[in-house]
Amino acid sequence: MNWDSASTELQKPLQKTAVKSRQQGGSSVSYIEGWHAINEANRIFGFGSWTRETIDLRCVSERPRTIGKPPHSKDGFGVSYIAKVRIVVGDTVREGVGAGHGIDADCGQAHESAIKEAETDAMK
Repeated sequence: MNWDSASTELQKPLQKTAVKSRQQGGSSVSYIEGWHAINEANRIFGFGSWTRETIDLRCVSERPRTIGKPPHSKDGFGVSYIAKVRIVVGDTVREGVGAGHGIDADCGQAHESAIKEAETDAMK
């Protein structure tokens, strides 16, 4: 890997088509999708030349909740996780923290969704 070219690539702005937006807490939030972050790391550093490791994962909330709106609402679960992820490229190590939230009628599915979201958020 050529560190100069990698550094140059990391300095470039993201393609506008890669930046998505969503409403959150009454504001518009910009983000990139997890698959795009992985593709960019593979493109810049080379496939197999970087690693991602989840070094901490904690369930911080699990509670019953109603899913949907009447008359189509049903019982379900709301789950939240926080994750700490470490990225290593050569001798460079970076860590990030992220949160994920899962809502589902099946408690296991809510956990799975929240875990994946927390790890992806921490990686990005």
